[in-house]
This record gives sequence, C-alpha cells and structure tokens, in this order.
Amino acid sequence: MSKRDRISLCTLMIVCSVLFFSAPGHSAEGGKTENSCVRCHSQLPGSSFVGARSHSWTGSIHQKHGVTCDKCHGGNPRAAEQKEAHAGVLGSGNPQSTIYYKNIPSTCGKCHGAEFYKFTQSLHYKRLEATGRGPECVTCHGSMVTSILTPDTIAAVCEQCHNERLGIFPFIPQKAKAVLLLLRESNSLLDADQRLYHPAAGTVGARHMRDARSSLHSARLDWHKFDLDTITGHLQEMYNSLEALPRRNPH
Repeated sequence: MSKRDRISLCTLMIVCSVLFFSAPGHSAEGGKTENSCVRCHSQLPGSSFVGARSHSWTGSIHQKHGVTCDKCHGGNPRAAEQKEAHAGVLGSGNPQSTIYYKNIPSTCGKCHGAEFYKFTQSLHYKRLEATGRGPECVTCHGSMVTSILTPDTIAAVCEQCHNERLGIFPFIPQKAKAVLLLLRESNSLLDADQRLYHPAAGTVGARHMRDARSSLHSARLDWHKFDLDTITGHLQEMYNSLEALPRRNPH
C-alpha cells in the first residue's frame, strides 16, 4: 500500500469515527445518549408518585432491556427542557393516552406481540373492550416492576372477579392455580429431559423433542387467552411427545 493510500485510509477512518460518535444515540464514550426522562425522574424524591415509580423502574427487567419511560408514555427523551420532553404525554385518564387502561394491551403489544394477539382472542379482552371492566396486562404483571404470577398468587388475582359474591365462575381461581402449577411442572420436566436426551438431528427422537418444545410454547402463549382446557391439552401433547422419546441415549 502506498503512502498516499495509507493517508487516505487513515483519513477515512477518522471521518467514520467522528460520524459514529457524534450520531444521535451515542456519546463520546461509545454509550447511548442520556435519556432525559430517566435523568430527571430519577432525581425526584421517592416519596412522590412519579419519583417512586421511577425508582421502582431502576433494576427492573424493563430497564435491563432498555425500555425507558418514553417507550410507554411517549414524549421526547432527547429534549433538555421539561415542556419539550413532555410534549405528547397524556395522563392515564385520557382515552387517547397510550397508558389509558383500555389501551394498555396494545401498548404492551408493541413488544409482546404474540402475547397480545392471544389476549385479543380472550373473553377478558372482549369484556375490557365492551365494558371497560375486564383485566389488562397491568392487572397481572404490574407496570414499572413487572412480575410473573405464581400458583400461590394467581388465585388471589382471579378472585377479584371470580368469586361467590359476584357469581362469575367462582371455581376459576383454583382451576387456574392448578393449571399454572401443571404448566410450571411441565416446564421442569421438559428441561430435565432435554438435559438427559440428545437425539441426533433428523431422527424420530429429535422430532419428538421438537414437538414437546412446541407444545409447551403453545401452552405458555395460550395462557394469555385464558383457555385453561386448551392449555391442559397442549401440556398433554408435550407429555405424549416426551413419552415417545427413546429411553436409551446413545450419547
């Protein structure tokens, strides 16, 4: 390479570096541009409503995946001034807001598309849309700090509507608890079998293992449809696939 070519190459590399580090979304240290929503809200006292929510977000699964305030609430996370940063942000009581209770499923669905699709097929979603009294994502999972319901906690959530006083399928809480417990145990069973059995690609055993994983995945997604009998059916299919695995492991 000639001296002139080396100089041209060095110049090109310098220009590319300048463009990269000065581009929106990157700082001089190579990290992402500071999010003004996070910067300002994290400085609010924990005793305030917004401050407490912001502090709760810190360390959450949403923070770990880069889901900042603006992803759900809107606004301009690059603006330095409060008014500009809050442009377009609407309160949760405004039907046009992305966090209005009837709009929350579609807001969450921007990231959780498969779960949202299944939820739209549920009676819960239809009731939410028709009367505004059905559950939505936050009912079960929370918002800033999200959680997954366990067999020990799901019954209490379901009992808010499904109870003897209201007469709306009061048997559902205990059935949901049993099915969720079965789902968790099925997940553990599949994990154990995947550690024990390693069928070669293209074999019947590999197909059974793939079918078992597919059935468990379908059961997880259909949880958001709240069809407990369908979920149980998927888990039975998973069990049947695992039962068909060759018990002798060549590896």
